[in-house]
Amino acid sequence: MAFAMIGERARAHLALPDETSAVLSADSTVAVLRADYERWSRWLMGLAAYALAVGGSFGAVGMIVTMLRPGMRVSVVDVVVVIIALAVAAAGVWLLVRLWLSGRRMLRAATAWMRLPYIRGARARSTRGWVLARTTNFEPRIFIRLVTVSLALLMAVSGIALFFRGVVEGFDVSSVAALVVGLISLASGLGQAGGVMRLVSGMSEADPLWVRLRSLFRS
Repeated sequence: MAFAMIGERARAHLALPDETSAVLSADSTVAVLRADYERWSRWLMGLAAYALAVGGSFGAVGMIVTMLRPGMRVSVVDVVVVIIALAVAAAGVWLLVRLWLSGRRMLRAATAWMRLPYIRGARARSTRGWVLARTTNFEPRIFIRLVTVSLALLMAVSGIALFFRGVVEGFDVSSVAALVVGLISLASGLGQAGGVMRLVSGMSEADPLWVRLRSLFRS
């Protein structure tokens, strides 16, 4: 079965709730959207896409910088390798963007449906909402995403730090390649972290303390 960014069941629930939306269907809609967003296959696809983007860009940039050195003789094989590496990197970046866009669509709908019962007054906020908003990050499918967020951001810091070290000590192939890897890692980490934060934000609608604090800043 072919991989789908958004599954058939979730696709049918992407519409945001309006004035006529039934509150009773909120929980089932959220469950479908979350299950699709949190699929292990989406996470694994993200890992594969990140590996393609980082590996391809590192190889392509490294080869290009080397080829641009004075006196360097460039062969046809070198050009072919660069083209292949660029194609691999482009495929990885394309997949990462598709995952981010599709995930944002699902979470935008899911969080809107999470808030609906509380906004309509059909459900009261309680201490249970406070607990759920803070324990969601420990659910296995969310926690593993936080792990890869941390690793991606560590890669980002390392890559950017290596680049600036090269600025001080003198540029080489690894400095420029490290910057590209760092920027891809930064975008990947922030994109994935944003999804988790959006999910937790939607669940926080059930938290009376959070809603009270939020109202203070909005007033």
